[in-house]
Amino acid sequence: MNTALPARTDMALNRRFVHSLLDAKSPSGVLGLIEAQGELYGLVALRPNELVPPTVSAKGFELGHRVLGGDVFEVVQLTFEFRGFETYHLLLNPSSPVVRSVLERMIDSDDFFSLVLGAGGAEVFRSDVGQDTLFWLQAFLPRFLASRTSAEQYAKSLAAFCRHPSPPGRVLDWVCGDDMRLLDLSVDRVELKHR
Repeated sequence: MNTALPARTDMALNRRFVHSLLDAKSPSGVLGLIEAQGELYGLVALRPNELVPPTVSAKGFELGHRVLGGDVFEVVQLTFEFRGFETYHLLLNPSSPVVRSVLERMIDSDDFFSLVLGAGGAEVFRSDVGQDTLFWLQAFLPRFLASRTSAEQYAKSLAAFCRHPSPPGRVLDWVCGDDMRLLDLSVDRVELKHR
């Protein structure tokens, strides 16, 4: 379960990342980095079609992940289940340098953050770190780092998944997949104060 952050957590995001998320059509998702208390973490941001009610987001969500594809290519599936509300899927091409960088940061730190636009505005969640939180992503990391999944292979996998999402849920459009500028917090930053 991923839970909302406690009060007074200082964070920073890349400004281009924030604008990319706000400018994208919903439903969509984007990967980036977040600085929290002086450390960098992987970040997955979701912009669903419908606003997540505060009563639902207060309970957090369950994160699932698996690898789709076969022996020749791979696609990363992230699933966010808001119990009693909706399930969202984000499919990623691991040959993207952004995906590689964010997944590597998530696995290296054994921690990550999620940002979800909801009825109460943007809500930031921190993973409940456990030994098995990112087990399959960690097991497949060498394969992701060497991935040669083409745009065509990714598109075919995405289309097939959209026809029959498993588990049932809404598929988010992955935006800004190769824009490494989204990961630079050294210059173009937005400082956030969590209330």
